[in-house]
Formats: sequence, structure tokens, C-alpha cells
Amino acid sequence: CTGVLCAAFAYSRYIDWPSFSAAPQVRAYLPASYLVSDAHHYAYNNFMDNWELYRFTTTPDAIAYLANSLDLAAPASVHEFPLIVSRPPPYWWHPEALTNTSLYRSAVRASDGHLYDLLYSVEDGTAYLVRYDG
Repeated sequence: CTGVLCAAFAYSRYIDWPSFSAAPQVRAYLPASYLVSDAHHYAYNNFMDNWELYRFTTTPDAIAYLANSLDLAAPASVHEFPLIVSRPPPYWWHPEALTNTSLYRSAVRASDGHLYDLLYSVEDGTAYLVRYDG
């Protein structure tokens, strides 16, 4: 029975359940002057590549700040966002459920280093931020 409990605990952490507040991780990108709520963070590590996944609720002003500070290209309107990490990601990761969103991407895409994708829904203020390290 102990093995089952350990396995259940390990799986729950694998899918980030329960999700602990990730406001400090989001605040590494956004100063305290911007509203942030319902923050989630998950590190997804692969053999050679690493992703950091964030979901949070914020304002259009905060998104403009992020786009500027991370050197993200002007947004493109998207209706469907491709899932960029294999399943199972954290239980809260569902960018494909958003409609009528703006997608911001790293203006300069290099083979190595930090790359970002930012998906934002003005309707409900939900933002999905992905940081790639490859």
C-alpha cells in the first residue's frame, strides 16, 4: 500500500496537483505594480531542452510590459494554439481552450538560449507564457 501512495504522490506532483502559488515565479517577469492572480508555474525538463510553463491572469498593460521586456514580436491573432509540450503537462495547462487570443513570440529566434511564446486572451485576462531553453 505504501508503494501505491508513493506512486500517487509522485504522479500528482508530475501533473502539478495541487498547484502551489507561483506568484513569485511570475513576479520574476512582472513587477508588483502589475496585477497578477491565479498564477501557476511548472518546469518541464527533457534530455536537452527545458521548458518553463506559466499560466496567470493579468491586464493588457502587463502583457505590453512583458512583450517589451522579453523582446517579443507584435502579436498575431490566433484562433487555435498548438500544444507545444507533450502530454501530460500540468493539469492547468490548456492553452488550446482559449479562443480569439493574441500570440507574441520571441522577435529573434535562435537555436540556443531563451525563447518565449506568450498567449493572451483579452476576454478573460488569461496568459500562458512558455520559456524554452534549448
